[in-house]
Amino acid sequence: MELPKHAVLLDDAKKWISNWQNRNDIDGMSIRAHIIPVQDVNDIFNKDKGFEQYRGYNAITDQGEFKFLMVGVDAYGNDIVNYEDGFYVYDMTTPCPSVCSAEKWWNL
Repeated sequence: MELPKHAVLLDDAKKWISNWQNRNDIDGMSIRAHIIPVQDVNDIFNKDKGFEQYRGYNAITDQGEFKFLMVGVDAYGNDIVNYEDGFYVYDMTTPCPSVCSAEKWWNL
């Protein structure tokens, strides 16, 4: 199956989210935020798909790279993930650090 840009395989998404949720040796301050390009959000999450909201999951790849995966959410608060119907788990973020705000407003 060929996935659209920024979509990740469902099995990878599940594993990466589990890696994050089951971590026990990671400093909680190691990742402070994720930057998300607006054009990427506009490209994949549009009203035509019927999403009411979006949900993000912290995740860690098997190589230790931090991720923030996103899915569409329906009017009842349920994640919409169905690869056969074109509803994917997306990875389109870059973590901070490496792309952090120059102004540290959260640390005032």
